[in-house]
Amino acid sequence: MALTLQIRPVRADDDRRLIDLHNRCSEQARYFRFHAAKPRLRAAEAAYLAAVDGAVRVALAATTVEDGEERIVADARFDLVGEGDAEAALLLRDDVIGRGLGTLLLDRLLERAAAVGVRRVLLDILPENQAMLALARRVGAEPVACDGQSVLYAVEVSS
Repeated sequence: MALTLQIRPVRADDDRRLIDLHNRCSEQARYFRFHAAKPRLRAAEAAYLAAVDGAVRVALAATTVEDGEERIVADARFDLVGEGDAEAALLLRDDVIGRGLGTLLLDRLLERAAAVGVRRVLLDILPENQAMLALARRVGAEPVACDGQSVLYAVEVSS
């Protein structure tokens, strides 16, 4: 089934749409994103995720219209975490995985990171998350650390 998607910055009023995205993702997708069981996204957490500033905290939403309302089908974001570094995370609804959307969103995040002066984007990936590992390899990310549970990958951002 073809989806018509719009990619736009996350807005403060997306909190309910972020909860809906979370609810429509599989347990495994949520585990891969949060590195822990996360059966529900609380309203306060969704409000925090929706409160981005476009510089220090950047988030993009891939949206579509379903049943007459806008729904977020994927969320991609980064937060600055240190001098020139930003940590990125993606959450895609299961029915849109494997269509190139993760690649598109990560490419857009890397463009935005370059625009705000980020030198390196970090991806903290669980070893069983094969799709994210493949995506990291596609963008040239290299492993830089391992804590025994996940591997930290870094991709250099070209300005």
